Amino acid sequence: MTAAPTTSVAPRQTSRLRAVEHRASTFAFWVLLAVGLALRIVLLFTNSFRVDSDNAVVYLIAKHFSEGDVAWFFWGQTYGGTLLEMVAGAAMVVFGTHVEVLSIVGALFFVVATLLVRQIATEAFGRRLVGNVAGVLFWFPGYWMQRVGTSEPGFYGPSLMLGLLTIWLVLRGDRRKSHLQWALIGLAAGLALWQSPMGIAIAAPAALVAVIRQFSPTRYLVGIAAAVLGALPWIIVFLTTATAVKPQRDTPIALVNFVAFFSRMLPGVLSFTHTPSAPGPGSTSSAIVRYPVAIIAVALIVMLLVLAITKRSWWLGTLVASTVTVVVVVVLGTGLILEVDSVRYAIFVLPAITIGIAYVVTLVPLAGLGAMAVAVAFTVAQVLIIFPDLRVSRAESFIVGNISVLGDYLEANDITGAYADYWVSYSVTAETGERAEVAALSGPRRYAPYEDTAQAAPRATVIVLRDNDNDRMLQTDASLPPSVRTEVGDYAVYSFAQPFDAYSYAWALY
Repeated sequence: MTAAPTTSVAPRQTSRLRAVEHRASTFAFWVLLAVGLALRIVLLFTNSFRVDSDNAVVYLIAKHFSEGDVAWFFWGQTYGGTLLEMVAGAAMVVFGTHVEVLSIVGALFFVVATLLVRQIATEAFGRRLVGNVAGVLFWFPGYWMQRVGTSEPGFYGPSLMLGLLTIWLVLRGDRRKSHLQWALIGLAAGLALWQSPMGIAIAAPAALVAVIRQFSPTRYLVGIAAAVLGALPWIIVFLTTATAVKPQRDTPIALVNFVAFFSRMLPGVLSFTHTPSAPGPGSTSSAIVRYPVAIIAVALIVMLLVLAITKRSWWLGTLVASTVTVVVVVVLGTGLILEVDSVRYAIFVLPAITIGIAYVVTLVPLAGLGAMAVAVAFTVAQVLIIFPDLRVSRAESFIVGNISVLGDYLEANDITGAYADYWVSYSVTAETGERAEVAALSGPRRYAPYEDTAQAAPRATVIVLRDNDNDRMLQTDASLPPSVRTEVGDYAVYSFAQPFDAYSYAWALY
C-alpha cells in the first residue's frame, strides 16, 4: 500500500499572497499617483513652495509664450529648451498667468515620467509589482526631489521625461519598428537634445540600441529626419555658436568629481534641513550619512548592470547606459565638485535607483507594499520636519523674503524699470507681472529688454538685499551719483537723481 501523494500548502499560499500583492500594488499605485499630484498642488499654496530667480525666469518665459513672444531657450543661454514654458504658456492662455499654472504643468511632466518609470521597470523584470513599487518610489522621492517638478529650473522634467520616453519607444513591442515608430523615436530624441544635454544623454543610448536591433537604412533616415525636426532650435544655435556644446567651466575633471556626485550631492535628497546644505539635525553633510548613501546608490546601479548581463535584458542595459551617460554629462558639463546645493541633478539618476530598490524589496512577499508606504511617509515627514510651521501662505514663496511688499512699493511709486541683485530682479518682476521690469545687476544678464527699461527710466533705481555687500557698497562708494536710500521690508531701494551706467560698477551676486 502506497501513501497518497501530498502537495505543499506553502507554495500555494505564497502564490496567492503574491497575486494579492500584485493587485493591491496596482490599486495603490493609481491611488498614490492621484494623491501625490494633489499633495503637490496643495503645497503650492503653503510656505513650503519656493521660487528663486531661475524659477521666476521660467515663469516669465511661459508668460511671454502666452502673449505670443517665443523664446526657444532659457533666457541668456544657448541650452535649456523651453518645452515646459511652451506648454505652460498655452495653459496660461486658459487659466491665467499664474506661477501655480507653471508648477502644475511641471508636475504633470513628472506624472508622465512616473508612468514611464513604472513601465520600464515592469518590462525589465516581467512583473507589474516591480513597476508599481518603482513608480511610487519615484513619485514620492521626498521634498527636495518633488520640488524639482513644482519649482522647475526650466528643463529638468521635460529632459527626463523625453529621455525615458525614448527608451520606452525603442524597447517596447517587437524589435522591428515601423517607419512611424522610428519617426516617434527620432522626434523624442531630438526634443530631448533641444531640452538639455541631460535629456540627450538619457535618450542617446536608447537610440543606439534601436540602430543595433534593426538594420534598415530607410528607417534610419526617417528617424534622423524626425530627430532634426525635434532638435532644430538647438541645431541652429550649434551652427552659429560654439557655446551650445561648451561646458559651463573650463576646469579639469578628475575622479573626485564623479565621487562627489554620489557622496556629496546625492545624499542631499535625504536632508531634513531647511536647505540641503544647512548643518544641524537632519543634515546629510556627515560622512556617516554620505558614504553609505553613495555606496548603496552605486551598488544598485552595478546590480542592474549585472542583471542586464545575466538576464540579457535590453531594458536594464539601456537604463544603466543612460544613467552612466547622464552622470558623465552632468559632471563634465558643470565642471564642478558637486555639493548638496546642486541636489536637483539627482533627479536624473532617480529612475535607476528607484527601479533597483523596487527589484530588491519585491523579492520578499509584501515588502513592496511596505516600501510604498515608507516612501509616502518619508516624503510627508520630510516636508513637515523642514517646515514645522507649515501653513497656507503666499508671502514666503520667493526665497529672498516677502517680495510682495517690494512689488507693492514699486507699483505705488510708479517705478516701472529698475536694477536689482540677481536673486531679487526676476523674482520681483514675476511678482508684479512685469508691471515693474527689473534687470539683474550681477550674475547672468538674461533679458536685454529689462535692461533697456531700467536704463530709460528718468531716475535710476537700484534694489539690493538689505545689509548685503551691494548695500554696503552703495552706501560707501563716493563715485556713485547722489541717491536716497529707503528700506522696504528685507530690501534697500536706492533712488538716484539721474540715470547712470549701472554695469560700469562691480556688483556682488548677493
